[in-house]
Amino acid sequence: MDFEYKKYMLLGYLKQVKEHFNQQKLYPDFAELIAHYKNLMRLKHNTTALENNFKRKLKGIDFENLKLQYDSTVNDELLDELKQIIQFSEPLIANELNKGKTIFDFAEQHILTDHIGILPIYKTEGYFVLYPFQSKTVCVYSYQFSKVNLLDQEIFGLNTSYFSTYTISLSKPVDKVKHEIIEANPHMPNPAMYLFKAKAPLPNDETFLPIAKRLLYKQLQAAAA
Repeated sequence: MDFEYKKYMLLGYLKQVKEHFNQQKLYPDFAELIAHYKNLMRLKHNTTALENNFKRKLKGIDFENLKLQYDSTVNDELLDELKQIIQFSEPLIANELNKGKTIFDFAEQHILTDHIGILPIYKTEGYFVLYPFQSKTVCVYSYQFSKVNLLDQEIFGLNTSYFSTYTISLSKPVDKVKHEIIEANPHMPNPAMYLFKAKAPLPNDETFLPIAKRLLYKQLQAAAA
């Protein structure tokens, strides 16, 4: 438990996060930051509770203020070091979280959501298309949406996998991609196909894809409700 060492580790980690955020690359750093911040707040709360509620030995009475005086059985030096680390880390992590939230909000606002063709009643399996900003190619992913059991609770899970990449042109708009997929997979004559089109440049794997999956999950969850 060394403040200078932990400070060095944190600054090194946040430097990497900043570099990714400067390139609009959101994941996995954003999700990790949220988890780190939650853990830090939990540690802060537990440290305060430890300091306030730990068993202490009575050493005397403050008659002037009518208070009991105790000897702390907590390692004050270790606790002070921990509190110093928390105090240093909290604003730095919160600051990067705000940057990540800004990138997330920008990306979400610049992704158009639509569907290709008529959506079938059966939407728990199908495809979604990523159409990057001013791109001549689109990436198609297959998805499966189903209930899974997690800690004795049923929740929806979304499994996705890369399917193929298609070139788009005036003679072959994105709508025709669905026809090619149906021809290649006749067992699904009218699959559900969602389209996510970026209105601004977004890194595909680190930002566009994870946010599109999040948007797809919300749509499918609403449809299943």
